[in-house]
Amino acid sequence: MKTCHSHDELIHIYLDGDATKEQKEELYAHLQSCPSCREHLQELKKSIAFIQSSSHIEAPDGFTAGVMAKLPKTKKTAKWKLKAKRHPILVAAAIFLIMMSAAFFSAWSHTTDGIAVSGNGPFVIDKEAGVVVVPEGEVIDGDLVVRNGTLVLEGEVRGNVLLINSRFNRDALYASPNQVTGEIEEVDKALSWAWYNMKEFFSEVVAVFDAGEDDPHSTDN
Repeated sequence: MKTCHSHDELIHIYLDGDATKEQKEELYAHLQSCPSCREHLQELKKSIAFIQSSSHIEAPDGFTAGVMAKLPKTKKTAKWKLKAKRHPILVAAAIFLIMMSAAFFSAWSHTTDGIAVSGNGPFVIDKEAGVVVVPEGEVIDGDLVVRNGTLVLEGEVRGNVLLINSRFNRDALYASPNQVTGEIEEVDKALSWAWYNMKEFFSEVVAVFDAGEDDPHSTDN
């Protein structure tokens, strides 16, 4: 149905109840001479009346539930993923600890391969007996590390002694407590080995930060 475009908007304003007195008079005058607009207005009034009369109609029981049940189900995000998004720092720390632990336990598995010694100074290794001897009168300048053996300390260690899955002659140490100037630490389990390496790692990290703070070139001018 063709209507006058000049009065089509005026018809809608009239139906919305927003038409002024002048607009109503203009529309009434136009409808007297335009059968198309008059018929169009009647059709719109019928549509409005039908909608208003059907406003009390309700959907049958279970209709909404049935429609919702037929809708495709959305994938539920796992709770751990939601928590990971909310706490990224904790996740990063956990991943770091897992990787560090894996590296430490891997390193521990290699420490049980056979007797090994590291240190700066004279020492004697008896692989068949599994014994490491620091002879009397000899000095190890720095740290001494013994793996999978027995340390016989007759001389002196000017540093720390680390015994990994190893033993040493405590009686000789008690008789001469100045044989070791540093600390003596025994690591005989994988968990202890991991803990020792973590302490060493964080000690090095702290040392790096302390060195950066003491560096005069690291401060702003």
